[in-house]
Amino acid sequence: MSRTSNKDPYIQALRWLGYRDYSSACLAKRLREQGYDQLLVEQTVSRLIDEGWLDDFRLARQIIEQCLATQTMGPGLIRHRLMSRGLSREIWDNILQERIQAIDWLKIAEALEERYDMNEPRERLRFGRYLIRRGFPTAVAWQLAGPDNAPATEKEC
Repeated sequence: MSRTSNKDPYIQALRWLGYRDYSSACLAKRLREQGYDQLLVEQTVSRLIDEGWLDDFRLARQIIEQCLATQTMGPGLIRHRLMSRGLSREIWDNILQERIQAIDWLKIAEALEERYDMNEPRERLRFGRYLIRRGFPTAVAWQLAGPDNAPATEKEC
């Protein structure tokens, strides 16, 4: 007999959802960790989805909007954030077509460029690595921080 056999998983899930949004996968995992059996967990998650308490697309949109509001994350890091919250790749692909493709990643990365002294090759390299770590496409990082983007300097005779 599990320690949660006398509790209703639906009520427990509603309590958790009152604090923050969960993906259906994360909520199911958390319920299983609390000792509820698989069938009961599946029924509870299905009921929460049917009633509108649980919506993976809504959660994905919220996460994406939060990430975009900071103006410091590229699509790779946003995708990682979604996956870490238990959202599937299909959701990412749908949201990508809906929202992400309209974003000018180069413009966002250029706004971050002012933090670095782009006259120095070492700083350009640091900036390029920063963009890659923040999930920006490699092409964007290379375009802004690559050797072809070096500021023109006067050549000595």
